[in-house]
Amino acid sequence: MIRLMRLSRYVPWCLLAIVVLVVPLASSATTTSVNAPIVLKILTPRAGEAIHNNQDKITVGLLVLPGSVFQDGLRIRMRLDGKFRRRFWKRPFFTLNQVDRGKHTLQAALVTKNGHIVALSPVLVFYLWQASRLFHTTSIPLAGCRIGARDLPYPS
Repeated sequence: MIRLMRLSRYVPWCLLAIVVLVVPLASSATTTSVNAPIVLKILTPRAGEAIHNNQDKITVGLLVLPGSVFQDGLRIRMRLDGKFRRRFWKRPFFTLNQVDRGKHTLQAALVTKNGHIVALSPVLVFYLWQASRLFHTTSIPLAGCRIGARDLPYPS
């Protein structure tokens, strides 16, 4: 009984030591999980996709995690064929204008207001296909056949 009374003198000091030493360690572990790395990935267009559009436009969709990066003042800047576009976006879905036909590379960057790059997405290759009058034919030449284009099962 006397030993327990002697030990009870140290209980407040032990509790104080736990509060001073252990609680800050636990709170620092939770703050590191809040500062998770930023994920930036291009969802549309997909890699190797051929986009059919005659208006020189493509729709871009991004995956940005965490979603609060736009509240922190970060913006999106796109790199098309190795050159950054002038415009900045504050949303993960937008349209790129003035894209010519052919093969293109696309990359997204999260930048600060000062222009410093925070995160980059992987480079993506896609193709823009446009219809042309040069390749449009009204009849299909069939060598050695007696049927014409009007006899085919699909409309011409």
